[in-house]
Amino acid sequence: MLRQVTAALIKKDDKYLICQRSADDECGLLWEFPGGKLEEGETLEECIIREIKEELDLDIRVLDVFTTNVYHFNNKEILFTIFNAEIIGGTMKLNEHNDARWVTLEEMPSYEFMPADIVFVERLLNGKK
Repeated sequence: MLRQVTAALIKKDDKYLICQRSADDECGLLWEFPGGKLEEGETLEECIIREIKEELDLDIRVLDVFTTNVYHFNNKEILFTIFNAEIIGGTMKLNEHNDARWVTLEEMPSYEFMPADIVFVERLLNGKK
């Protein structure tokens, strides 16, 4: 069964928001673009807006789809939809993550990302905005 997951590429002043998973989480302390699993009855856009509110206490506006990718993990297929988004309100609070940072494209390779997020980092580094 294909599971759907969303993530947000939030850019501000040429920096991107990345978050570090909590130490006791699966893939603990690896970095990721924030987001989460689609719940029954919601659209992908509603999912990412809800997840960012739950995880970071931020309100975002979805701009468009950056890219999609199917990731295979433990005999599961996960369809990732990554949205370009911007913050429209709220003050960032880490409700689930260990840390969050604003990083430039040049700084991204020095962070250890979740396996599923590496393809998105590579697309950014290759200039696909």
